[in-house]
Amino acid sequence: SNRASGYDQAFASTKRGCLANMEAFGAGNIDYLDQIMLDYPGPDCDSIRGQWAAFETMQRDEKLVTSLSVSNFSPSQLDCILLDPQSRGSKPVINQLPYSVAYHPPSATYAIDENQKRNVLVQAWAPLGG
Repeated sequence: SNRASGYDQAFASTKRGCLANMEAFGAGNIDYLDQIMLDYPGPDCDSIRGQWAAFETMQRDEKLVTSLSVSNFSPSQLDCILLDPQSRGSKPVINQLPYSVAYHPPSATYAIDENQKRNVLVQAWAPLGG
């Protein structure tokens, strides 16, 4: 959850949410996901790292997801994950950002360039606008 503050609280809350979602998906016989996305980062690097560590646990230990992604992360928030010395080596595949044919301000171009420098693909969360 992005409301959790600090590594431990963010890890526990995020893992609890992921497991609850997987339990709900079980009703449809879904036992793994191709991708999970961290939608909105925590309030600071420690919180973001806790959230990401929970995602890595879901991927590496629980074997519940293939790829990990983020949404609405700034370059500095991405760096909280990418430069974390405690990381288990997973990096976001995608950063989903507000971008569309109708909305592409100069700040979006900067964000795309910064994601590209970090080898993170940008996906528009509203490619046709709206």
